[in-house]
Amino acid sequence: MMETRSESPVAFEERMRAEAAAAGRTALEASLQRFTHEQRDAFWNAIGLYYSNRRHPGADEAAAQPAVTAA
Repeated sequence: MMETRSESPVAFEERMRAEAAAAGRTALEASLQRFTHEQRDAFWNAIGLYYSNRRHPGADEAAAQPAVTAA
């Protein structure tokens, strides 16, 4: 007999979001492979600039979190 795992609706939604985000990131990375390293860096820099301002949904949550900078 197979045991089923009970999952709360919140946990299920979080898991679905995480899986969708991972699949989207994988597809995006695969699409970006046709560009040079410099072009990919420019793309990610543009994304970072967009999300560092308050124009996107969820900006309030992002503003509450400390910024992480790459060395």
